[in-house]
Amino acid sequence: MNLKLTKKLTRTILAATLALGVTGAALAAPQGADVPESQIQVTGMANRSIAPTYATLRLGITSNANNVMTAKSENDRIMSQLIASLAQVGVTKNNIQTSNFSVNPQYDYQTVKGQRDNSIQSYTVSNNVTVRINDLSKVSQIIDRAVGAGANDIQSLSFEADVNQSLSDQLTTEAVKNGRHQAEVIAAALGQQIKGIKEASVNSTNTYTLDNTPRMYKMAASALETTTPVEQGDLSVVKTVNLVFYVQ
Repeated sequence: MNLKLTKKLTRTILAATLALGVTGAALAAPQGADVPESQIQVTGMANRSIAPTYATLRLGITSNANNVMTAKSENDRIMSQLIASLAQVGVTKNNIQTSNFSVNPQYDYQTVKGQRDNSIQSYTVSNNVTVRINDLSKVSQIIDRAVGAGANDIQSLSFEADVNQSLSDQLTTEAVKNGRHQAEVIAAALGQQIKGIKEASVNSTNTYTLDNTPRMYKMAASALETTTPVEQGDLSVVKTVNLVFYVQ
């Protein structure tokens, strides 16, 4: 009886000892194991105001007739007249691009003698083009020419710029410096220091018209005037970078 008790007690002590060993190993991190490093993620930005180098005018011609071929022929005639008129002020065909062409039937949805009349009453043909204007001094003249030639859908006028490599590189450098400065300020506030860079990604260079919305309304209102007043304004060129730093 005592022998059995002794063996049972020995097995119990051995099991407890093994369990304690496993628990201790789990609680104590192995020497040399990877410990996640603290990180700070920021977005650096740089911008510059520049003058536009070209303008983009989006306009179209909409024609309506009872016969689809009549509507299309009229639309084609006006568009050919418009292109020829723009050529006279220096806008070549390679700077005019068709952006949309559509033919839509117009239905009569009236009810006649208790029955729905869905017959086609007419056809609407629309031809929209995008015009690149490289000579900004001719923007007002080109708008007047287009309207005079028959353009009846002035959609938008935007001023844009080609950003050269030198300016793009300068903005990238400034954006990286801005991002690192942000990370250093955040790290200092946390009582830490920048240790190194983990990731860096540079976004594309974007240009924005500073007063785009007011200009569009002004454009729509002035299109019917004798001489269209046009203001170029400035553009904002923006570059952003995403940075992830290690801190300690």
